[in-house]
Amino acid sequence: MPQRAKLKDIAKALNISITTVSRALNNKADINALTKERVLAKAKEIDYKPNNLAVSLRKSSTLNVVGVIIPDVKHNFFSKMLQGIMEQAQDLNYFVLVGESHHNSDREKKLIDDFSDYGVSGILLAPSKHSDFDKNLLPIIHKRIPVVVVDRMYDNYEGNFVNCNDFDGAYRATQHLLECGYKTIAHIGSSDSWSIGHERLKGYRAAIKDHGLILDENYIHICNFNNKEEGAEEGYKACHRLFSLKHPPSAIFSVTDDIAVGVYQYAKEKGMDIPRDLGIVGFSNAEVSQYLNPPLTTMEQFAQDMGREAVQYFYKALSANGQVFQKSFNPHLVLRSSTINLN
Repeated sequence: MPQRAKLKDIAKALNISITTVSRALNNKADINALTKERVLAKAKEIDYKPNNLAVSLRKSSTLNVVGVIIPDVKHNFFSKMLQGIMEQAQDLNYFVLVGESHHNSDREKKLIDDFSDYGVSGILLAPSKHSDFDKNLLPIIHKRIPVVVVDRMYDNYEGNFVNCNDFDGAYRATQHLLECGYKTIAHIGSSDSWSIGHERLKGYRAAIKDHGLILDENYIHICNFNNKEEGAEEGYKACHRLFSLKHPPSAIFSVTDDIAVGVYQYAKEKGMDIPRDLGIVGFSNAEVSQYLNPPLTTMEQFAQDMGREAVQYFYKALSANGQVFQKSFNPHLVLRSSTINLN
């Protein structure tokens, strides 16, 4: 597929600067007539057409634009969050630019810099697992571009944010299993050292201790994954270790629903009855959770509401004179058939 002609193509062909080409195309008075004629002729020859979106963004004249950066648009949580962002942005007459970092910090920085160069009114950022605050976000904050961080939180971050109370959600997920009568509860967690992984692990630990049980570190398995396919695979692998223990777990709290899919696969292969032989609770209420057999008990994160709130905070921040907007959504336990009252 042919590449779209660019300013640099004209500049290279005529051996002049991109700035000169741009000024000639925009009929600036300081460019002589012969140069303008050569530029216009070459532009017609190679079928150059200006990127009107980029021009509008830079001038900030006809479009109100907010940039959104997420790790993975296909991920259930982020797709739901993006839906909420789009709905609220439309209500406020804002156009949305979306970029995917794929959990790559350098890619994330480039997207932030590109959005800044385009002249977006603000940025909503769901940081990648490896995001560098000082390198990626701080320069934009110094430019006084409104920023709202969504989902993962930087350590000691004091700016605008919308997130999920991961500690509370994990605590209640583990508490539910304990109240159902499951005696030995394992946690398959995430190596993500950010708020998501360590807050859910902390919530699990706190629930075990608060119910008077001794925390056995052998029941904690931390794995590394970046997408739902890797998550399911890691959940399956984790079960091989957990069920090789002298006293295997009777229930598992999974850091995500994706990992829970792998737990289901292992349990089915070993002939375990879910929920009698093994209780399972996930986190995020992904679309797949209701179609598992049996349907998965999980924690609802309200991703769409988080997306809407993030846009509202960005909009308020435009005229807030330094006021900071922050909110943590409390997850809701969605009861399905992967847990049962054994008492």
